[in-house]
Parts: sequence; structure tokens; C-alpha cells
Amino acid sequence: MTDSLADLDTLVLRCRAERSRDYVSESIQCYKAGAYRSAIVNVWIAVVFDLVDKIRDLALAGDARAQRINSRYETYIDQINAGNDQGVKNALEFERTIIGTCGMELGFFDHQQMRDLQRLREDRHQCAHPSFQSAGIPHRPNAELARLHLRNAVEHVLSQRPIQGRAAIAELLTTIASDYFPTDRHQAWIALGQTPLANPSEALVRGLIDSLIFGFAQPESPVAGKIQVGAVLSVLLDSHRVTAEPRISKQLSTLIRQAGDQGLPAVARLVATTPEIAGFIDEAAHVRLNEFLRSGPEAEVFPALAVGRHPRFANAANQRIQSLGTDRLAVAIQEHHLGELAKNQALQLLSESRSWHTSNDVIEKLIVPLFDTLTSADVKRIIRMPTDAGADLPGSIMYGRFLSQVDRLGVLPEQELDQLVDECNGAFVAAELRRAREERQRSIEG
Repeated sequence: MTDSLADLDTLVLRCRAERSRDYVSESIQCYKAGAYRSAIVNVWIAVVFDLVDKIRDLALAGDARAQRINSRYETYIDQINAGNDQGVKNALEFERTIIGTCGMELGFFDHQQMRDLQRLREDRHQCAHPSFQSAGIPHRPNAELARLHLRNAVEHVLSQRPIQGRAAIAELLTTIASDYFPTDRHQAWIALGQTPLANPSEALVRGLIDSLIFGFAQPESPVAGKIQVGAVLSVLLDSHRVTAEPRISKQLSTLIRQAGDQGLPAVARLVATTPEIAGFIDEAAHVRLNEFLRSGPEAEVFPALAVGRHPRFANAANQRIQSLGTDRLAVAIQEHHLGELAKNQALQLLSESRSWHTSNDVIEKLIVPLFDTLTSADVKRIIRMPTDAGADLPGSIMYGRFLSQVDRLGVLPEQELDQLVDECNGAFVAAELRRAREERQRSIEG
């Protein structure tokens, strides 16, 4: 019991506003004393005051919906101060509907949060109005119910920033849409640290995901086509996976299934920016996106081929890449950063070379740009191509430069490299390699 009470005390520290902390502290004192009716009444008071303050803050920040709500509330207060009984009735109605107003009009809460808070309001009325009891016996809530309302009030309302819902999403979209917002997920996480995502409600996480996913494919959205959207989705998965993963799965699958042929390329690019999310889409969406990769227009498919990094789309992406010749594959590598995915096809094209001219072309356009991705096994495969595949590499100028680069960077030990080149390319190629090595050494010593 002591641990449970101590845990309740920490709720006070999570309240953002001083007035909220006072009411929650008083409610906890009532709870500890066994006065559960009073605890629930105080929690409701804290929630109403906090929501009124949040509405006022949003109104001052220029939110049109909040300004209309706040203006209506201030009119009721003026009526009360003027002795107008209608003001009291209006204010009571405003309090009765404040959960729905903040949830539906301002987007503060999702459906489940609204139900939790409406239950708090109903139980508060049971506790504060004896006329609600037909038998004339006061409502006697138990400790568990009072504790539940305390926690829900802090979780859903009192710990949240003044900006949530639509206003928060608009602020976040403006931040993310900036040309200077980072595309790296770690840097994006840092950049979002001072935004409403620092302590978001589940409703805000879901609402932002909806705006990012559907906005990416809508030309009028500030995040339309913005590559940093993928980084933000990754951040949300890292920080709020329980909420984010099912939401991304649902909305992304819906978008892929429903997007027209003109809009599908943009959706495919979104999946390609964050291959991790490719595993979340449903089977129908998976089939459609696979077909797009196989048969869509080349100019539209290229920016989305990076989705092939996910196993679910690897076959379709590889089939498309295998259909590319040297020039088109070079575009895929250099303009769309498909190095790892394009490597096997680049090596295959080199193995099929039957002239120095073709060898020079393939090495210059494909192998050199991919050099940093080549493993020692890849290098050995290239050197063996003259004997294993009949490739016309020995004598090619670019092939000689390739071997020199391999030697200079120590990709293979010198002895192994010399032996392999000698066996597969002829003694004259091995001699040229050693001569180039000696010239480099003299240059260093000189």
C-alpha cells in the first residue's frame, strides 16, 4: 500500500500547471484519507480548469477554433458577473460538454480518452449531487475507481502541453516541412525534442501519422514529397511503437490500396524512404506495390526501388534492376543511391563484357561508383571473370585502374592479389600491376 501511495504522489510532479498540481495534491490527500468522493470531485475540477487554460492559450496563439470557444466561455462569465441567471446555465452546459468540445473540435483526445474523461465527469456528478441517488444514499466510490480517475486525468490532460490536437499537428508539419529539417532519424529525434512530440498524447501521435502519410501524397500538404517524413516516422516508431506501428500499418495500407495510378508513385517513394515500414502493410497493399515495381514507368519506379531493401519487395525490385542496361543502371546508382541493390547486376554486366570498350564503360559508370560497397569476395569475382565468364578485361584501361585502386587500398593482400591476377588475367597484367605499385613506392620515397 505504501508503494502505491508513493506512486500516486509522483502524479503531482507530472502536472504542468501549478493550479493543477494543487488540486491533484488535494485529491491525493483525500484519497489517502479514504474520502474518495472528494478525491474524484477535486480531480474533475483540476481537469476543467486545465482545459479552460489550454483553450485560452490556444486562443492567444491564434487558433481560430479555440478563439471561438474561449469567446463563448468569456461571454458566460460576463453574464454571471452581471447577475444574469442564463450565464450560470450556459456555464454549466459549457462544463458538461467541455470534454467533447476539446476532443472533437480541438483534437485533444482520441475516442478512448474521451470515454475515460466522460466517465470521470459522470462519477463526479454522482459524488457531488445527492439528488442523483433515488434511494437517498450517498454514492460511495471505491479506492480503485478514485485511483483510476486520478491517473487518467494526469495522463490524458494535466501532463500534456497546452498545444495538442490540430494546432500541435499544424505546428509539427510546419517544422518537418522545412528544407532544413534533418533526414537522419537520430538528428530528427533531436530536432523534435522541443516540439509537442516531447510529451505527446496518443491522439497526437496518431493524428500526426495520419497527416504525414496522407500528406506525403497530397500536393497541397506542406510535407508533400518531403523525404524527411520517413525520418519522422522512424522517430515515432522508436519512441511510441505501441501506438505508431498499428497506425502506420493501417493508414499506409489504406493509402496504397486507394491511391490512384497518378498518386501511387509518391506513396511508393514514402515506403522507400523508410524500408522498415514496408513490413507493416497488409497483403492487398503488398500485391499492388509489388506490381508497381515490376511494371510501373521507369521514371516513377526508380525513386521507389530502395524499397527492395525490405525482404517483402526484394524479388520485385531485383527483377526490375536485372532488366537494366549499363546506362540506366548508372542512373539508378548515381541519382537514386541504389548501390547495394544494383551491385549484382553491375557485376553481371561486367562479366558479360566482350570488348575493352564495353569493359571501360561498365567499370567507369558502374564499378567505380560502387567501389566502396565491394567486398573482397566481389573483387575476387571481378578478377576471375576473364577465366570464369570469358570477360574481356585484361588490357582495358579502366580495369588496370581498378586493379591499381584495389592494390593501393589493400582490399586484398599483395601476394594473394598478384597470384590471382597472374592466374586469371595473364602475366602481362600482373606485371603492369607490380610496375604501378613500384612507381607509387618511388613517388612516396621521392
